[in-house]
Amino acid sequence: MSVTPYSGPLSLPQLPDPLIAEAYEQAARRNVLAALNPAIFFGYFSVCADGCGHGNDTTFPGLDWGQSAEALLWLGRTAEARASWDYVRKFMRSDGLLPFAILPSLAGRTVQVGHHAMTIEPNGALFVHWVPGNPLRTLANVTFIQMADAIVRHTQDLAWLSEQYPWIRRAVEWLARQVNRDGLVGGAGYYLERPTRIEFDGVNQCCTAQALHLAARLMKVLGDSETEQRCRELAGRITAGFQARFWAGDQFIEYIHPQRGAIQCHGLSDVDWAALATGTASDEQAAALWPHLVRNPDFSYDGMPGGIATRPEAYEDWEMQGLDPHDLAAMGRVWFLEAHARARMGDAEGLLDSLLCVARRGRADGWHWRERYYSEKTGELAPSPMNTYVEYAATLIRIVQSCVLRVGIGVDGSLTLAPCVVPSWWDAGFGQRLRWGGRELTYQFRQADLTGSYRGTTALRLYVRFPGAASRRVFDLPASESAVEFAFRDSDGTSLTAA
Repeated sequence: MSVTPYSGPLSLPQLPDPLIAEAYEQAARRNVLAALNPAIFFGYFSVCADGCGHGNDTTFPGLDWGQSAEALLWLGRTAEARASWDYVRKFMRSDGLLPFAILPSLAGRTVQVGHHAMTIEPNGALFVHWVPGNPLRTLANVTFIQMADAIVRHTQDLAWLSEQYPWIRRAVEWLARQVNRDGLVGGAGYYLERPTRIEFDGVNQCCTAQALHLAARLMKVLGDSETEQRCRELAGRITAGFQARFWAGDQFIEYIHPQRGAIQCHGLSDVDWAALATGTASDEQAAALWPHLVRNPDFSYDGMPGGIATRPEAYEDWEMQGLDPHDLAAMGRVWFLEAHARARMGDAEGLLDSLLCVARRGRADGWHWRERYYSEKTGELAPSPMNTYVEYAATLIRIVQSCVLRVGIGVDGSLTLAPCVVPSWWDAGFGQRLRWGGRELTYQFRQADLTGSYRGTTALRLYVRFPGAASRRVFDLPASESAVEFAFRDSDGTSLTAA
């Protein structure tokens, strides 16, 4: 394993926990930024920091690409993220389907994997999985929509959004065709290959509904009211179908098999986290489900958050399809859903605990993480050979920003700061410097005070949630070429001073 860490300048958040602060920096330097390789093309990054695991020129538009690209946006590397978007966009099929993998070194070949085969297109795109049931079918299109939204929010570049409109709309139209009359989204396992979930995966329902909500917002900005309304209607139909068909009284079922029906024999699962993380569960369902999730130790596999289910040993032979149990593991993608669920439910303590678990494992392993972590319940499984996999590192950066610090950059140019942190963080203080779309905000929270400075070519609408507050406060910061200092207090007003 050979990794060259990034040694250049880096803007880092000021976090009061030294271990998490170091984990954030090393996740960036030794993983996300180390995986960039302009020798392949500007904007290229591998899924392993050593540039070897899973190929040195491969791209996985199904999830992995989006995870690293969003982390790059948080790290200020918008040019690379946009260049990578341009690369992925070139592989979209005429019907709007994006490949879940791009394998240039295997272009035009049919590769045998055990008893199964996969055929790679002449341009290197892979659209059909070798696992029976064709899992990951919808994953790339959902990720593509999520990335369009993320790029627009971080750059505030509406001209770029207008240029991408034809591809975004085609991706949406393909995704819409995967939704049946009952509001169920087909596609087998959303991010699960072995075992896959044939045919209606609960995580797929949640993430597709969320992606269509994002698409509706983008279409509104673009002035396409017809597609906007279509996206909202589809998202509503999926949500209604999920709440009615997947709810089992105090948890959600995992998937609906076309012959065997509802599958709910593996305990609680990542579907439960997804339902809360994406807001697809109703308020009543969330209230009933949350006590079963909040401090459940069975989601921890080998000391890591992100276990796929609380009873992984209960998967049956027919579900495995004669394949290995590769995904009966803890994964960064599940941890991401867990963290967003905890943030939505205001569980600052649970967020901190999970971050510390991931940080400790990273420190013990030279600030790298494996692709999978396995539970003893599934038997003796060898450690994942991919030991510089970027997923946990990219996810750590995204969780700190979107779940802990809870920075929300709006498509409309607004900014939300609504931290979900433990009392000791409020007492010690925390903050960062944010740069996005020609704007710069430096801020620090300490107890019920928010201080900092703002400069930008346009005024900023700032929404702030102070500790213990039931609602957000609204502040307006004026456009200014020089920094304007501010001091906001939850209890007794505000002040602004031109620096």
